[in-house]
Amino acid sequence: MNMEQLKEFVALEKRKRDLDSELKAIAARIDDLEQALVPQFLNDGINSLRIDGRQVYLAQEIYAGPLRDRADNTQSLKAFVREVAEEARLRCEQAERLFTEDEVRAALPAPLSGALKISFVHSLRSRKA
Repeated sequence: MNMEQLKEFVALEKRKRDLDSELKAIAARIDDLEQALVPQFLNDGINSLRIDGRQVYLAQEIYAGPLRDRADNTQSLKAFVREVAEEARLRCEQAERLFTEDEVRAALPAPLSGALKISFVHSLRSRKA
């Protein structure tokens, strides 16, 4: 038995466990910071900032669902609402207006605008600047 290899294996296993534990703690802290920072980005009307060589930006997911009953074809509905939302976003940018759930709802055809719940879910992401 090669004891040096066995010692290295044990040391690496221990280090891996320590790093996994540290990674879980970092992920939890990132979640806490994101919960604190997203409202600040939204309240200040900021889409992105550069800091320490990274660009931190506000990512937005748009969700649509029926107000009362679940629809069978939610993926198609979601895709349609996202297309309408993109058009509404461009109109808001041109008019220098804040892009909100109400803007999306107003852009939907009449039967859908009163029957759907539109929700924006924001998260922070970063990339190399």
